Amino acid sequence: MEEPTARYLEVSDDLEEAYAALYKRRLTDGLPVIPPTDERVGRMLAGVPLEPTRVIAALPPSGGLATVEKIAINAVMAGCLPDYLPVLVAAVGAMAEPQFNLTGIQTTTNPVTPFVLINGPVRQDIEVNCGAGALGPGWRANATIGRAIRLILINIGGATPGDVDKSILGMPGKYTLCLGELEEENPWEPFHVEHGYAREQSTVTMISVQGTQSCAASYLVPHHILKMVSNAMTAFGANSYTKGGGNPVVILPPAHARVFADAGWSKQRIKEELFERTMIPKSEMPPRLLDTTGRMQIREGNICICARPEDIVVIVAGGPELNHIGFLASFGNDFAIAEIHR
Repeated sequence: MEEPTARYLEVSDDLEEAYAALYKRRLTDGLPVIPPTDERVGRMLAGVPLEPTRVIAALPPSGGLATVEKIAINAVMAGCLPDYLPVLVAAVGAMAEPQFNLTGIQTTTNPVTPFVLINGPVRQDIEVNCGAGALGPGWRANATIGRAIRLILINIGGATPGDVDKSILGMPGKYTLCLGELEEENPWEPFHVEHGYAREQSTVTMISVQGTQSCAASYLVPHHILKMVSNAMTAFGANSYTKGGGNPVVILPPAHARVFADAGWSKQRIKEELFERTMIPKSEMPPRLLDTTGRMQIREGNICICARPEDIVVIVAGGPELNHIGFLASFGNDFAIAEIHR
């Protein structure tokens, strides 16, 4: 059985040399890291009222024990602040849920990565970007929380890129992919409230996705907007179709959300419309060498993007312009959500 306490490495106190030593041992994501000294890890651990040796989860494929201390070590390396640690602890617990299929995510040839969605008051408390550029550079919380997840998957879960992580090409989202929902401009219930949590609770949701697609949708009529979005979603080469499950994600900027809400549309109606519009006649898909038809969701000869309309995730985030809607194709696994305890 693996020891719950972390191993120590003797490295130079020079930042460049320390980075080079950790990189040589394949303990980084390739980018420079902050050396996780005792002092730095101690400050990080102050972010949660938990014992350092408490095991949050055993992470596949190596079965590494994700203790609070080891999560804190990777958080330091990623550049997190101590206030971010409760989010990471909750995220690690969520990723270990069976429906998330972390073993598949860690070892697949697909360029899949966990998408980190944050809801509730914690977004404002730790300054998570929910608005313009939320999935891009420039925001410490978004960048380092997502990056810490990747380091945890490598250093605790054992998914060394090119070795255990078999992603054929990879994608930039495997460095970091994290945002908060713009609840203040959401005309419907926020995602976590939609799934049974109180508005004043804070949650983190882990969703397995293949990347981001920008959908040009500068229209003022709901059906016109959905025609553009559904066209961007309809690619039967994506795992959303071949695996038959999971949670395709649609990110509506606030201006688009208001168009739908002002026209009397609910989130459920949007999901149902997208579900219908993204069906593909099975006859259009070429015969596959590796048969996956038993996993596809087929209705009256059409392949569906997921199992049910309710499985499509619709959230509100991004800048104020009525231009681009985000789409993240699913890997085929169900999301996992956990409350953040601070």
